[in-house]
Amino acid sequence: MKGAMLRVAVITLIMVSGCTSESGFPDPTGKGTVRALNAIQGSPSITFRIEERTIEALGYKESSAGTQWDDFDYRFNFDTFILGEDDSRRIASLPLKVDADRDYTFVLTGALTSPDVTVWETDERTFDGSETVFEARFANLTTRPGNVDVYFAAEGTAPSLGEAVATLGPNEVLPPMDFEGGEYVLTLTAAGDPGEVVYQSDNVSYLSLASFLIVALDGDERDIAPTVVRRVNSIGGTATLADARFPANVRFIHASIDLPPSDVYDDEMLSSQVLSDHRFKDVSPPVDVEVGTTDFTYTAVGNSSAVQFESSLAASAGTRYHFAVHGEDMAQTVAAYVPLLQSITTAARLQVQHFAVAHDSLDLYITGAGLPLDDESAQAQTLLYSFPSSVFSLEAGSYDVYATVNGETTVVAGPLRLDLELGDVVELVIFDTVDPATAELRQIPQP
Repeated sequence: MKGAMLRVAVITLIMVSGCTSESGFPDPTGKGTVRALNAIQGSPSITFRIEERTIEALGYKESSAGTQWDDFDYRFNFDTFILGEDDSRRIASLPLKVDADRDYTFVLTGALTSPDVTVWETDERTFDGSETVFEARFANLTTRPGNVDVYFAAEGTAPSLGEAVATLGPNEVLPPMDFEGGEYVLTLTAAGDPGEVVYQSDNVSYLSLASFLIVALDGDERDIAPTVVRRVNSIGGTATLADARFPANVRFIHASIDLPPSDVYDDEMLSSQVLSDHRFKDVSPPVDVEVGTTDFTYTAVGNSSAVQFESSLAASAGTRYHFAVHGEDMAQTVAAYVPLLQSITTAARLQVQHFAVAHDSLDLYITGAGLPLDDESAQAQTLLYSFPSSVFSLEAGSYDVYATVNGETTVVAGPLRLDLELGDVVELVIFDTVDPATAELRQIPQP
């Protein structure tokens, strides 16, 4: 175990405006590494800058790659775009002297408009190539009250008193520790109670000669588990380690007008029925599925020997999926995707899935309620069949949504009225109708 303690600087910031200061740069003597981690739940993307140079834009739970900079004084800035404002807003600004061979992680927590920025600082870890160990730093950025014990052991090793590698408080990061390269399960429990598991990873491989920052965070609407972990490799690359105790789930969408009502099974013997009488335009409630690949078979209602469609879903732990069957008779296929679920506090978000096979392409219009399609403020986008729209960010208010003939304002579907508040997340699906000249816009209920 490496015993050097971290120097942690915590700075509570108010919103800063104006220009950054200029620095006179002598010859550098070395470089240090900087990165940033966005731990503000519900935030839009936040841009991390060194002076006015962009390093990376970060959504919630995202970390930038480590980048190296000469050992000078800099001002690090954090900007975001607030819907309705003409320019991006500077929400935080922090001067910092970068020292050679030091590693700095800027962690954003608190409120979006006046975040707390904490700098986790430690020595850069170097290896000569002969070591068989890796370095790990554990951190807790969850809002769960109380401390957690950290267990890091081989698969099958149950947490027990006295075996925790450390205890973590809220917003705390531990000093670096060395472990032999190999596979480990990370378990977090309530402090002093190994039976109260807060989080448990799958069996995960950790290569020697690497340095990892392993951070627990609150899950958001995309996650089934309340806690997720991000593993940040100091040389680049991040991974989400979901709580392995939570299965995936899937919502089935019947989007093929040519596919008859179906019973849906998730086993080869067709003895495990997950849906019955699944009809065109139906959206099922969430159904738990095992992690890994699951084969789904659609049969005629009440007749499991009459197979109508088959496909599969590859699912990861703790993840929500949509499984939409679409297409023409005898040529159906599946769109299996992670839906838009993450809410942000500064906007309503909307995405449209186009499954109307009678229309290769459509134009999508979003107007203010009651306004004409040619209103100058309308947002428009071309949709290709089976491809989702980009994500629309909208202010609170009432809107009309239309689908039109590509290149025209001839209405194919709509208007669909939406009354939106900040933080809303809306998914729309375009379905076929019996009239191939029209289609239907329908809102998918949130889980």
